[in-house]
Amino acid sequence: MDNFDFTNSIIYPAVNLCKPKRLKILKFFRIIFLFGTIVFLIFFLASYFVLNKHSQTISGFCLIFFSIFFLITSVEMFLRLKVKNPKTHKNSYNLADYLDFESALAIKETKNVIYRFRLSYADATSLFYSLIKTNSYAGFVLNRLLIDKADLSKRIENSFKIPNRSGEETVLLETIIKFAKQLAESKGNVNITIGDLIMSLAKHESFFKKELIIRGLQAEDVEGLINWQDRVANKQKENAKFWEYKNMVRKGSLGKQWAAGYTITLDQYSIDWTEKIKKEGYPDVIGYVNETELAERILSNAEINNALIISEPGVGAKNIIYAISKRSVLEEGLPPMHNKRVVELLLPTLLASMQSIDQVETVLEKIFQEATAAGNIILVIDEFHNFVETDQRPGAINIAGILSPYLPLPHFHLVGLASYAGLHRKIELNPSLLSLFGRVEVKEPTKEETLSMLQYYLPELEARYRKYVSYPALKQIVELCDRYITSMPFPKKAREVLEEVLVDATSSKNFWVLPKDVDRVVAQKTEIPVGRIETQEKSILLNLEKLIHQRIINQEEAVKEVSSALRRARSEITVRNKPMGTFLFLGPTGVGKTETSKAIAAIYFGSEDKMIRLDMSEFQNLEDIPRLIGSPGQEGLLITKVKENPFSLILLDELEKAHLNILNLFLQVLDEGYITDGLGRKIDFRNTIIIATSNAGYKLILEALKEHRPVTEIKDKLLDYLFQEGIFRPEFINRFDAAVVFKSLSPQNLLDITQLHLQKIKDSLGDKNIELLITQELKEKIVSLGYDPTFGARNLKRVIQDRVENALAEALLRDEIKRGDIVNIDPNDFSVDVINTRL
Repeated sequence: MDNFDFTNSIIYPAVNLCKPKRLKILKFFRIIFLFGTIVFLIFFLASYFVLNKHSQTISGFCLIFFSIFFLITSVEMFLRLKVKNPKTHKNSYNLADYLDFESALAIKETKNVIYRFRLSYADATSLFYSLIKTNSYAGFVLNRLLIDKADLSKRIENSFKIPNRSGEETVLLETIIKFAKQLAESKGNVNITIGDLIMSLAKHESFFKKELIIRGLQAEDVEGLINWQDRVANKQKENAKFWEYKNMVRKGSLGKQWAAGYTITLDQYSIDWTEKIKKEGYPDVIGYVNETELAERILSNAEINNALIISEPGVGAKNIIYAISKRSVLEEGLPPMHNKRVVELLLPTLLASMQSIDQVETVLEKIFQEATAAGNIILVIDEFHNFVETDQRPGAINIAGILSPYLPLPHFHLVGLASYAGLHRKIELNPSLLSLFGRVEVKEPTKEETLSMLQYYLPELEARYRKYVSYPALKQIVELCDRYITSMPFPKKAREVLEEVLVDATSSKNFWVLPKDVDRVVAQKTEIPVGRIETQEKSILLNLEKLIHQRIINQEEAVKEVSSALRRARSEITVRNKPMGTFLFLGPTGVGKTETSKAIAAIYFGSEDKMIRLDMSEFQNLEDIPRLIGSPGQEGLLITKVKENPFSLILLDELEKAHLNILNLFLQVLDEGYITDGLGRKIDFRNTIIIATSNAGYKLILEALKEHRPVTEIKDKLLDYLFQEGIFRPEFINRFDAAVVFKSLSPQNLLDITQLHLQKIKDSLGDKNIELLITQELKEKIVSLGYDPTFGARNLKRVIQDRVENALAEALLRDEIKRGDIVNIDPNDFSVDVINTRL
């Protein structure tokens, strides 16, 4: 049974002996005596070499100061390495024995907090308070989480003054220590660190949990932040241990260099990543573990020992090269890969420096010979697909002929980096070349890996822009990039947004980069409303029906369904891995299906230009599929537009006319929110609304309306007809959020539609200071001429254009209408009458 007895723990003597003040005093005197040693040494050397005198007094003082300095340093090292790190017994029943020195200091400070505030027992809140007040590690975590330490500590102090702290959830200190011990064991550690204590508090301490909830964070976010800080601290500790192999090996070894051949020509046109990795201190490579190991196995193979690394641009495939270089230097990979030189051949530089292709080929031949003779070279060619093109064009070169004889050689190793497009369009055209490579396909890093990468880049970027990025803002970058930026992969898009956010923040006086700053940059970059819903957008969302009905007459069901879908999507009620809304509009021609789509695009998406319209009658054959989703060498009509405008409305007009197999392509979009294009890439549709229109079975609708049947009965009968005739399949219709039946327009509806069209003309003339009178007689006349049960209101626009707009245009050109006039259209012959002038 575990217990917690701090005073009888093995770490307690160290806490008493290594008090922070004592250590500061020791450090102060160490610096003083080191300075004194240097001063006396300078005086001694000056007197000996300049004055040719040997002063025993000066040398004596120098030795005394050095001896004291050495003694203090030895004591410091003994305290730091031995006393502060006592050996922990893994089977100890005292939980306090598992505390490391910093954690033990925090517990001791907690005892002081109990005494100061006269608390009856130690609990999670008293430990949390002591960490806030005294521990720099906890300060780092709270600052990055945007938690105000001063305000939080004040509120905790006030809670201490409440008798019995009624209403507060009490978690004993022992419970925190037990959970922290479990966390340490899960990471393979024996001792409990400050990070383990903070993580335990994030899960159990009431004040900490409330702060996280307010900021939309979870305990797992605290864990990510702690892991970030631990990585930085461990890296600093590793670099400080100059005697360790990985730090000593930076200096290099003449013996290993002499054991391999010279590469004089190669060195002129290359980057030696092995040497660069050494100089940069072995930077961490986050992720890509499986890909790196696979590449090493291929390069170590006795037969096919060349690797082709394939990825989408921006995935970070070059990190595999860095990882191979690092593992080679540190001898961490497979034995055949130890002490290899990873050298990137800069072909563009080589091409630019040569005057002819013959010269280039001669130099390349020499480089490949050197690499083979050296025996320790792993040659890297970036954008490999650009240098094996079969099509001859100015400035291009095909090195396949020169390279192929070397690829089967056991001492020649090549790593080519290529995109999927380059693989399909260029490399696969040369099967014999491709057969000499083992493939390594690089997956896009996960959100968690990308977040760790951003944390790794962050110190350099913060120093450059003199801003600090909060953890919520960093997490927001990853979340929004994953959701809204689909045209490029992680980590590239996240790194770009991070830099854009920091550039944008330089114009602000705020020291911290906040989530709202990220929202603003991503919204500007994608033209998608993200983050908190502002007042104007709230008004639009809450009044969508009214706004749409300013342009659309009747069709309440369709307007309500679409408006509700937009409100759900923007409010993020649920995580939806599909488009914001998908609707099938069914009904006769001219009842407002297309106009409803235009109205939604204009009102919510900001412009009718945000509507991607496809006439599905153009896709009646299987051969039309590449035109829709693209293929090697051909852009897809749908795919390209969605990639360029991911926040848009997609209108699939006359859907019933498309080939059934083409309709099957949309099953994936409707169900999972993406489609796979002709090059195998996933195209995201989650920020679109998809509206498909069809007038199939419209005669059933007209007959049912004449019989005054309810809409629900009409809808069921229409769907049965569509299924029986094989126009649509049930599983296809069921993928839509709603199938909406548009009703035929009544005479009053037609009058209202006419009013809308005439009002547009009136507004346009109003800009010229001309007033147009809209009379009931004129509207009725237009309806009588334009109404057709088969075409609905479609002819109304044509009648208004032919009779009203043409008449007004001619009158304006003849100067019959002037600014300030009030004009009327005679409904009998559509002549223009000037009733009065306002001037």
